[in-house]
Amino acid sequence: MHYGFHLYIDEAGDEGIDEVRPIDPGGSPEYFVLCGVLIRAHRRTAVLSEFNDIKQKVGLMPSQMLHFRDLSAERQHLVIAEIARLRLGLVAIVSNKRNVREYRNRRVEAKNMEVVRGGRLRPQNYKWFYNHTFRYLLESASAECAHWTKQAFGANRPIMVVFSERKGFRYSQTKAYLHKLRLSRHGKDYFNNKRSINWDVVDPSSIDHARARAEPLLQIADCVASAVYKAIDEDWFGSVEPAFLESLAPRFIDLGRGATFGHGFKLLPDGYRGPLSVNQERGLRAVGFRSRNVLR
Repeated sequence: MHYGFHLYIDEAGDEGIDEVRPIDPGGSPEYFVLCGVLIRAHRRTAVLSEFNDIKQKVGLMPSQMLHFRDLSAERQHLVIAEIARLRLGLVAIVSNKRNVREYRNRRVEAKNMEVVRGGRLRPQNYKWFYNHTFRYLLESASAECAHWTKQAFGANRPIMVVFSERKGFRYSQTKAYLHKLRLSRHGKDYFNNKRSINWDVVDPSSIDHARARAEPLLQIADCVASAVYKAIDEDWFGSVEPAFLESLAPRFIDLGRGATFGHGFKLLPDGYRGPLSVNQERGLRAVGFRSRNVLR
């Protein structure tokens, strides 16, 4: 199959919503970040070579893994500055989890139970939060792919989607979720958020997953997701690193209209206005966020 783009996906934070900081001091992070790295198919080899050069600048061989969390602060900023120079597009979906804290879809749970130890029944874990976030990412990425492949080739070419492999994650559920979206998109109950996935360039059956060691370009997705997360989610000391978003801002896709916020960079829920610290808002302003927030 002739692909138009490759899309490499990784996340930072976690999807836990039972307890969320800072409402619950011991809860999961306030933000969940899902990032995609879009590379035109014919440029994959060139980008891989350029990424290997970045590895060498931080003392790694091309065959070695680059884990963002293992780098010193100085090297993290160096790597992000270098990634920002590569010819690729970025999509980030950043979800503030306060609004979904303790949410449960009991109607779905009642229909989907599984037997666990001792014969006890419990709702199956369908990763609805993760899949819903992925949907937003795919809406933007598929629009970008359809737009540029139509111009370049006179016809749409599909995206090859590769997730960074997560232990215990059921990718079959994500595929099933997309199949359901595609089949139900013309129905009266279809959820409409003013955008939709361009199914001309997305085939749910072809979505794949790999380990970052086997697919080195997933390491770029790890770096980007981790950097965006550090730019927006306050650590235990209330610190964030807005400089990461300021470096990456030119790489977020905008479909040629200069409107990054809401497309290449989307903050959920729609219309979110905080509370945000001064540095959190500084990072978000780099990608087009504007508000009259009351800063905490």
